[in-house]
Amino acid sequence: MKGHFFKYIAGFIALFTLASCEDVIQVKLDQGSPILTIDAFVNDMRQSQKVRLTYTDGYFSQKPNQPVSGATVKVTDVTDGVTFNFTDNGNGDYVLPINPGDTIGRVGHTYRLDVLHQGITYTSTTKLNRTAYIDSIDVKKDSAAFSNKKGYRCSFFGIDPPGAVPDYYWVKSYRNNVFFGKGGEINITENGGGGTGTDGLFFIPPVAEGITPFGEYFQIGDVCRVEIHSITKETFDFLTQVQAQTTNSGLFATTPENVKTNISTNSSKVKIVGWFSMSAVNWKEKTVTP
Repeated sequence: MKGHFFKYIAGFIALFTLASCEDVIQVKLDQGSPILTIDAFVNDMRQSQKVRLTYTDGYFSQKPNQPVSGATVKVTDVTDGVTFNFTDNGNGDYVLPINPGDTIGRVGHTYRLDVLHQGITYTSTTKLNRTAYIDSIDVKKDSAAFSNKKGYRCSFFGIDPPGAVPDYYWVKSYRNNVFFGKGGEINITENGGGGTGTDGLFFIPPVAEGITPFGEYFQIGDVCRVEIHSITKETFDFLTQVQAQTTNSGLFATTPENVKTNISTNSSKVKIVGWFSMSAVNWKEKTVTP
């Protein structure tokens, strides 16, 4: 086994050496037709809800995706038979204002997303599951080894509610309202920490401490915000794939693959990317003090 490993490394070095002697070749990729992207992560928070529609761009493009306007977007509470119509803001955002004290989300209800654009209907159905409760946020002073970085690291205390059916969560964290949203910062878990053995228990340290991503620190006066979003098993698998694809690099990187979608169309000729999710959310904030 060890011999095969070093043989592989030697082959890689040889390939790199040969490649370094060749002229640089500019690779031109075929430009495919833009594909509609639907970003529909809706929740039960008492604030405006948003569905975002854009077109995909070329692989090497540095421009933001082109927003899509002129579509019809609605979310229906299938359980109650109530439809919520989202308003086109003209910038790719389709917004539903929420009255104070009201919410679009009801735990245990089934929801359907319908998007009509250029005569094509895009549809998806999902369920809104229960979430977990955040008891408190803990703050500890810390510093990075072999670095001058120092500050405070936040973690949270919370318990996964017990039950016969596994619960899935997306733990989101913010520093001064700025979301830690890189691929490597996606913090998801089954139950309290990765399976049936953690059902009904406190969230394990990798999850609880993951609200301060590696290499990041809070400073005095910063506000740490934590949100636990309930998600379905399908959304958990989707985010797992997103995490794997966005952190897929290095010598042993795997071949990239298309990220799945739970949105279908009424046309076999039209492609679609994106995801529809409904979440119940529990949140807590804490200001960092000495």
